[in-house]
Amino acid sequence: MLWRVETSVTFPPLPPAAPIGSVHPTTCRSRSPVRLIRHSVRALGCALFLLATGRAPAQGGPPLVTDDPGTPGRGNWEVNVAATLDRTSLASSWGTPLVDANYGWGERIQLKLEMPFAVVSDADGTRGGIGNPLFGVKWRFLDEETAGVAVSTYPQLGFNLVSSSADRGLDQRETTFLLPVSAVKAVGPVAVNVEAGRVFESGGGEDWVWGVALGHSFGRVEALAEVFGTHGDDAASRQVLVNLGGRVPVSAGSTLLVSGGWSLSDGEGPRHAFFYLGLQLTSGRKSTP
Repeated sequence: MLWRVETSVTFPPLPPAAPIGSVHPTTCRSRSPVRLIRHSVRALGCALFLLATGRAPAQGGPPLVTDDPGTPGRGNWEVNVAATLDRTSLASSWGTPLVDANYGWGERIQLKLEMPFAVVSDADGTRGGIGNPLFGVKWRFLDEETAGVAVSTYPQLGFNLVSSSADRGLDQRETTFLLPVSAVKAVGPVAVNVEAGRVFESGGGEDWVWGVALGHSFGRVEALAEVFGTHGDDAASRQVLVNLGGRVPVSAGSTLLVSGGWSLSDGEGPRHAFFYLGLQLTSGRKSTP
């Protein structure tokens, strides 16, 4: 998980099972804050230019790390089944599959259960097992139609379910709690989605997470781009991820999800490459913010 959060996660040599779209952001050493900001602004500027034409805006959420205030809608289900990859020159970490099930409890509340089967391949060989589950409750307390901007909070709790998975470096042993706030607003033809939150760990660690995502629809295809980051007390806990992706409808109740991204690093640690490929299954119509 990406904490994470989507979503998050230190294991030598690669942080344990950190699939995109979960809350535990993977950790790697990064550039200085000033250089990271410059690269993030440039990446987001390029994404905004690419998304500046077309029509109806898209939303955050899978396959992105940054989440949005949207919920499945009263009595509706949204289930994302995905394969994820986090790769460096030293190791690879997969979520195969990563199952993310969400239920709409009313129009404004979403209940979430996420569970990965984690696989890690490094110098010690390849091993797999059950990853840490993630429980969450999203509450959208402002709608864009009435308030001009949609805003939600999305507390999420992750914990170690199988101790042997932590012993073998598949996931972290600590319990994590993410408390984020997300907002989205349509700016012309582009949906601008921002998220910021705090991750608390049972071992005493605390990190900030943040994300900025852009979405735009070209016909039936949604184009997505984001910059997502983590910031802790040491260099190893600071990371910035650039991610590009899309959603392509397959049928009335299914959508193909795909994204790929990379971390910004200057040689103090391995550069990460990320990939997400999944299928979203839905019932009913999503409650848009």
